[in-house]
Amino acid sequence: MTIAEYLIEAIRETGTKHVFGIQGDYVLNFYSQLCRSPLKIINTCDEQGAGFAADAYARITGFGVVCVTYGPGGLKLANSTAQAFAELSPVLVLSGAPGVSERKGNPLLHHKVRSFRTQLNVFREMTSDQAVLDNPQTAAADIDRVIDAIHKTKRPGYIELPRDMVDVEIKKPPKPAKTRLSAKKVPVKKPLKKVMDFINSAEKPLVIAGVEIHRFGIQKLFSKFLERSRFPFVTGVLAKSVVSENHPQFVGVYTGAMTPDDVREEVENADCVISVGPLITDLSTGIFTAHIKPEQSILLMPDKLIDRKTCYPCIDMESFLKAMIDAMPESELPAAQINRHTLPPFAPVKNKDITMKRLIECIDTYLRDDTTVIAEPGDPLFAGLDLRVHAMNEFISCAYYASLGFSVPAAVGLQFAAPDRRPLVLVGDGSFQMTGMELSVAARYGLSPIVIILNNGGYGTFRAMLDGCFNDIQPWRYADIVDVIGAGKGFTVSKEEEFAEALKAAFRNKTSPTIIDVKISKNDRSSRLKILNENLKKRIK
Repeated sequence: MTIAEYLIEAIRETGTKHVFGIQGDYVLNFYSQLCRSPLKIINTCDEQGAGFAADAYARITGFGVVCVTYGPGGLKLANSTAQAFAELSPVLVLSGAPGVSERKGNPLLHHKVRSFRTQLNVFREMTSDQAVLDNPQTAAADIDRVIDAIHKTKRPGYIELPRDMVDVEIKKPPKPAKTRLSAKKVPVKKPLKKVMDFINSAEKPLVIAGVEIHRFGIQKLFSKFLERSRFPFVTGVLAKSVVSENHPQFVGVYTGAMTPDDVREEVENADCVISVGPLITDLSTGIFTAHIKPEQSILLMPDKLIDRKTCYPCIDMESFLKAMIDAMPESELPAAQINRHTLPPFAPVKNKDITMKRLIECIDTYLRDDTTVIAEPGDPLFAGLDLRVHAMNEFISCAYYASLGFSVPAAVGLQFAAPDRRPLVLVGDGSFQMTGMELSVAARYGLSPIVIILNNGGYGTFRAMLDGCFNDIQPWRYADIVDVIGAGKGFTVSKEEEFAEALKAAFRNKTSPTIIDVKISKNDRSSRLKILNENLKKRIK
């Protein structure tokens, strides 16, 4: 086999069917071989868009691939790869590179920065493992090692392929026996007894579902834990929809002081809080306004257990959760009575201006079982937390790393990963101007995302913290973009009735993108964002 053939086969063995990216001369030969392989290349408008698409694809399928050229291509992926690393998204970054023979004498080849290892050094900071395939004796093992690291850590890996190594022949090594990642064996009998004694003594236990439940593939096990315990549960902002929000024990999304009062009181009045797989960040806790007492808290993470104030390292999350289920007797009691946070049904008021609050109520009313919401950081995310999504994994956001520009290319990645799902994108007008033209890719491949642009004339999230001309943007005629890309339907609305009709028309359009440009007031913000803005203001001064 050649190095390229082995790499393509290794990618296919992950179950991946698509590769996102943009070609360049250092990767042209490999692109040509991708074209002749069963893998399908999805050319995006920009490399960062390809990285975001691969990230969303990986969140759905468990593995994503982005392939670009050296320098301008690779370094444009730094931001999307950093996000994938921060939020545990398993993406393989492939980059072409100058040939090994071309590097002799250290010439100034195009796309070179400081040295031929500059790009590799950049990606060392944001990937779990890296390899340059410059040695045919080790190339196959290097490929296997990086892909294995991606699977184990749920974080990106980086492979650099010099262009004169693409067709170099190697021997296909025997595949090693697959081994399951497991934590170092540690005794769990004592911590399990302590945890179960604490849980059994609690009068108001509650569970917080974290994003790592999804990333490490234990959603079915977690659902069994809920069924056995009958405890009410909330999710964190990153973990919204990790379990269906139609679940009878679901209370709402907890984000510290940004949480609706009924949900916040349910969490903060609990006398035993069991958090499974959480990422505890500033945004997920409402800028650290969550009030959960450590002495009433159990944290179960992929590699450790924290029982109140005692830390037990090297305890595997999946194994310990199984042990907790086994230690719980089958309950004959009904599930806890849930004070569920829900939105009222939407009925448009004639000639009334649409607001953020009413927009979310309208979307909530018309959401379908096959709809996946992709929410951009800012008010699209924080207002969107009140939506009741119908099924597992149907709300996607970058709620920790919070990179603007994620949502539109993510919709492309999502629909290739799950063709039966319909992406509904919530995005601000400022964010849309960064990567919105990736809708051209959706048009090219017959995808049908619904893109709702919250048009408040600029960066509303930052305007509320500190206003200035830097928050203003050039107004676009967003609905006309469908004419520019040659496909789709566009609507410009400002009234409740107009928005409801446009949304219904968008769901009927199943063959091309739909853009709904929603004119909202410059200072209209959700209640959650208002609280976040006040807390962030204190850090700016």
